Amino acid sequence: MCRSFSKGLESCGVSSEIIFPIEMDINHCTGCGCCSASGECNISDEMDAIYKAFEENDMLVLATPIHFSGPSSVIKTVIDRFQPVWFKKGGHPAYMTALLSGGSPSPRFSNTVSIFKAFSITADMKWLGHLEISDTDGKEMHYVVERSLDQGEQVGLSILNGQQ
Repeated sequence: MCRSFSKGLESCGVSSEIIFPIEMDINHCTGCGCCSASGECNISDEMDAIYKAFEENDMLVLATPIHFSGPSSVIKTVIDRFQPVWFKKGGHPAYMTALLSGGSPSPRFSNTVSIFKAFSITADMKWLGHLEISDTDGKEMHYVVERSLDQGEQVGLSILNGQQ
């Protein structure tokens, strides 16, 4: 989904970078509160690369499979580690969108959409909608690729139209 979405963006002239938190060493927020004073997290791990990308890019795309009607624990951990951003303010993408997949024919996407929209509002990013693909266990891969590519193109055009 991520790679196809990225190709859709690029077809509109919007560059993208894909980061896979599942492949990174990212610890859970401890709730220590240090970030409330400094705007910086005191945990030293690969989350720093995500903070850097967050400050340097125009759009954030969160992608997750649906697990028990919510986002994956990996994406939730990343979101929870954004606590310093609320205190620091500034330096963030203007836009946010999401890619959601569920293996079953009828996953509950609404909980994850609610979490992601709240994240978008709190970080002062314009929500550009989301893509839901259910029954990924039963669908052919080309279906997922085509839908993700189309969504990337639509979001890319939205960004271009918003910047004009």
